[in-house]
Amino acid sequence: MTRARTFLLLLAGLPAPLAAQAVLTGRITGDSTKLPIPGVQVVLEKPATRAESNAEGRFTIGGIPWGIQTVTIRKIGYRPIRLRLIVAGNDTVEVDLRLQVSPVELEPIEVTASTVRPGMEDYARRRIAGFGRFFDAKDLDRAEGRRLSEFLQAVPGVRVVTRGPRSVLVSSRGNCPMAVWLDGLQLSGGTRRVTQDINEFPISQLEAVEVYATGGETPGELMGSGSGSCGTVVLWTRRGR
Repeated sequence: MTRARTFLLLLAGLPAPLAAQAVLTGRITGDSTKLPIPGVQVVLEKPATRAESNAEGRFTIGGIPWGIQTVTIRKIGYRPIRLRLIVAGNDTVEVDLRLQVSPVELEPIEVTASTVRPGMEDYARRRIAGFGRFFDAKDLDRAEGRRLSEFLQAVPGVRVVTRGPRSVLVSSRGNCPMAVWLDGLQLSGGTRRVTQDINEFPISQLEAVEVYATGGETPGELMGSGSGSCGTVVLWTRRGR
């Protein structure tokens, strides 16, 4: 029973606790009446912070740090909601929540909201884990007009080599082609014997990039069939922005 408008404005290159300070805002109404409910407590567990809905049922709670957070929405006489909030950016998450009248105490209803664009949950989860290098839309906007190979060769452990007409990313530690993924699908690396021309992807068309310079950094889900043993680059295309 929640609707979240999510935006992706992740800050790369900063320590996780400093990078994300999200804001949760929304409106709370009755499940049957659709009328606003004032005086509902909105409680963030860590750090302990709380807000209360106003006469229009609206609330705002800020300073939400990086990671997976838990927010409890509660008022006597209503069934509480436990909101699982995935924070991987310093953005605003907006939700519509409907409370059910409950004369007896019941387990909270579980819902989820996120600062991450739908479809990019894996990107957010890996970024929160803290391995690899991550570049968001703001980083890529600043690099627009450059070739992707020029942008990525500045990442420690990554080199660009020319193989015929192709610019191929190579791990400087293993001197072998890095695996390339696009929107969750593997394009090259491992049992795929093709090498990907990284400049086929204009920076202007990308939303975010993950770089794992070695096999040791590469997450397990990107290591299938030998993929990622020489490092991995994951590209996410820009949609509706």
